[in-house]
Amino acid sequence: MANEIRPIRRVVTGNDAQGRSKVLYDSAAPNVNPGAIRPGTCMTDVWVYETCPAPIAGERDDGRLPFSFEPPHHGGHLRIVQSPAKPAGYDPAKDDTAIPLHEPKQRPGGTWDRGGANAFSSPVHKSETVDYGIVLEGERVLLLDRGEHVMKAGDVVVQLGNWHGWTNPREGSLMAFVMMGGKYEDEA
Repeated sequence: MANEIRPIRRVVTGNDAQGRSKVLYDSAAPNVNPGAIRPGTCMTDVWVYETCPAPIAGERDDGRLPFSFEPPHHGGHLRIVQSPAKPAGYDPAKDDTAIPLHEPKQRPGGTWDRGGANAFSSPVHKSETVDYGIVLEGERVLLLDRGEHVMKAGDVVVQLGNWHGWTNPREGSLMAFVMMGGKYEDEA
């Protein structure tokens, strides 16, 4: 998969005044956020819903809401993430984007971060969300406290507010994420 940002076609349907189905929008998703979290990674928000059940009438474009890594606490979002592969001849000593592992810190918005990012890897992080991640193209490696899991096109992960990171050591990837607000339960 190439490292160039690829437009994501978004077809949004709804109903006309007579209740007949129609296309509301058919174009590249407008909410494109290159480097929103890490240089080289692009996050395109396709649709965001503030509450659940989500309102489904009207012609508003909820794919144009301001970018936030976390979904609305009582809602969610559909996001496409384009991640680059490990650069050829990668030298960790020359990676000025690298952030070593560190003690957990909470980012604005609520996500917890432990560092560990580099030119082809996300930081290790967790958020108070339920996330469905679907690999659309390429390969991505899921990093957990207890091991690594190679994910290929068609594979799905369900994340329940746990520490995780992502890396692309062999090739770039395209993933769809549905992230929904969740709640940590008190652990006794």
